[in-house]
Amino acid sequence: MIQTRHLFLLLFLLPALLPAECMPGPAFYGYRFLNPAVVEYDSRLSPFYDAFRQYYPEVENKKGAVTYDDNIMEWYERYCEGVQPGHLNAIIYGNTENGLQRLLALIGRKDAKAADLPSGFRTNTFASHLLSYRCEEVVEYLLFAKRCEPNVTVPTESTLPPPERRRVEMERLINEGLDRFKAIESHYVRLRYAYQIVRLAHYLKEHEYVLELYDYLMPKIDANPSIIYDWIEGHRAGALQALGDYPQSAYLYSRIFERCPSKRETAYRSFKIRTDEEWQAASNLCANDHERAMLHVLRAQNSRAVVVAEMDKIYAFEPGSISLEPLLMRELLELEKDLLGLDFNPNKRMNKARARRPRPDAGKRLVALQEFVNRAVDDGKTANPELWLLARGVIEMLAGDYFYARKTFAELLESDSDSVRQQVTIMREVMNVLALNRINDSVEVYYYDLLNDDDLRATYPSLRPLVNDKLEAIYYRTGHPGKATLMQYGFDDLRKNPDLSYIKELENMGDSLLGNRFDKLLLASRVGEYPKDDINHLLGVYYLQRGQWESALEVFQRIPTARRDSYGVYAPFVKQFKDRVNFRPSASIATYNKVDLLERLLSLEDDARRSLNDTIAARNYFNIGLAHYNMSYYSYNWRMADNFRSGSSGYRAATARNATTVFSHPDAPVGNRENFSMDRARYYFERALSRAPSREAAAEATYFLAKTERNQHYAAGKPGGARPFNYFRLLRDEYNDTRFYQTAVEECRTFAWFVGR
Repeated sequence: MIQTRHLFLLLFLLPALLPAECMPGPAFYGYRFLNPAVVEYDSRLSPFYDAFRQYYPEVENKKGAVTYDDNIMEWYERYCEGVQPGHLNAIIYGNTENGLQRLLALIGRKDAKAADLPSGFRTNTFASHLLSYRCEEVVEYLLFAKRCEPNVTVPTESTLPPPERRRVEMERLINEGLDRFKAIESHYVRLRYAYQIVRLAHYLKEHEYVLELYDYLMPKIDANPSIIYDWIEGHRAGALQALGDYPQSAYLYSRIFERCPSKRETAYRSFKIRTDEEWQAASNLCANDHERAMLHVLRAQNSRAVVVAEMDKIYAFEPGSISLEPLLMRELLELEKDLLGLDFNPNKRMNKARARRPRPDAGKRLVALQEFVNRAVDDGKTANPELWLLARGVIEMLAGDYFYARKTFAELLESDSDSVRQQVTIMREVMNVLALNRINDSVEVYYYDLLNDDDLRATYPSLRPLVNDKLEAIYYRTGHPGKATLMQYGFDDLRKNPDLSYIKELENMGDSLLGNRFDKLLLASRVGEYPKDDINHLLGVYYLQRGQWESALEVFQRIPTARRDSYGVYAPFVKQFKDRVNFRPSASIATYNKVDLLERLLSLEDDARRSLNDTIAARNYFNIGLAHYNMSYYSYNWRMADNFRSGSSGYRAATARNATTVFSHPDAPVGNRENFSMDRARYYFERALSRAPSREAAAEATYFLAKTERNQHYAAGKPGGARPFNYFRLLRDEYNDTRFYQTAVEECRTFAWFVGR
């Protein structure tokens, strides 16, 4: 018996069931093994890590809070770290206007002491410092900044004042700020006022005034280095851009991006160059090659940028630029998404339709990146040579140059970097999967053992689908479609459209004396705890759908007696005027498993043939016909000879140009076969009619023959064709004096319509 542990492990070897292409599902199905964390996170380029931020917690943790953090830390440094950052934050960003007003009044009193501070300020080290050193200018500035803040943020619509009132207030604050600026002694506080004034003008969209204020205020400030200079430069760059000076604006944004973490995101988003002439003008403003390289770094983020071309320019100006590394990784990730496993990806068409993958120029991009990476590796001037060598190996692998990829990866196996060694290890496994062209027992067992590694599967969730999609493709190519389909879709989907060749292939997997543990565990996991019985059951259903009773019975009899009821029990001898597929017979009615039922039907037929008693013969033939009818698509025992029924199939069959019994369905990726056949039911009802001992029995047999006739007509796919009423006509013309005739008129609306037309 297969151990439960092995069954559990095999679940991870087998692919997740893929959605049919007509179903809603993920936009992209592919494989990912590159770990962007191989590129060490550098906060100076933080926006460039957005594309793979899940690998860099630093990006998400700091995003949105960096401006506040930097501002608090600058105040902290200005006060020689003598106050607590949390206390700074409480006063600068808290609702502290009233407290600051009280503090300002206390500063004006020579005898004021910390105990006189408002209750919320008494234990605040920043408030105590401001009082002790009589920092009147600072407190006045903080009050001014709090009045400015509502006008330079984006409040909710319900709190937004009317535009006219807001403009008047902002202009008044600018004028007040200018007056205060002239009287301020501290150059650092002057810088802070300049920022608030310029920011107010920016939000008023008075772009020319922003530049005038900048030219007026900045020469009058001689503060120590401060992030506030770059904050002001950001508003200046925005005004220049709004006025059409894109070169100067782009240059300023590039400098802000590099120097100022708190405004890096804004500078990155705001950078814009429209023409080659503007680009050249911005480049001419650069003081050195490093600044020119940074322009290209920012331009490389444009969605229309040719990334490799920008990387080439950056490399020419500054080969050791760390900015090349996230750009390289981003391009590698895109190409991995485009090309990895493309020739055997089972959702290739869906990817092209939904995700536009691969991109039309993916091949050209790969070639261009390979040329650039090879040059960078050969020059040896990059900041992280191992990363570039790894990139060379990945590109060679994506290009199918497995010989050279193996050589490149081998050079990195002794790397001092754990992340590089781990990346090389998995890439070598991926490359071996890509290079597979035939499968034998040892290959199957190798991948079974490989994917038993829990840590490996958890780290690389794409490994299992990659391996199985590749094996599946090879199975199809080498004449093992049953095994391939079982791996891709599972046994349940095979049951919906039984294929004899597939079933025989699965039989051989289970019966083979040479079968490896991969085959055995594949069957155990994908088919079930009793794979041989389930395969025999499916084979029996296959024969049953084709009316081959004896063959079906012989196969069903292979299933142990104790397990036969697990495949269903049936009560097919209940007559219905109105077919109800969800009908449940009374619990008092005798039920049969499939073996018992087929044996019973064969016994009934044998008795009917032998009997000279028309009553017995007609009753037996009628019951056999009724059982066949109730086992069809149209009645409640359809599960006897089918595994999946779709309510839409009947309509699709009726409107089809050509007769068919197999239909597409979202829940049946290999097709859904419906058991429409009325041949055997019709045959036995006709035999019942021929041996009918009375007109009542003949009328009943005729009515059920009419049902088979009409069902067969619709299943044959003849849209617009004349509906047959041969047996209804016979019932009307020959048996209108029977009780059954009257019951049929009352119970069957179609027959009542036919009689009354």
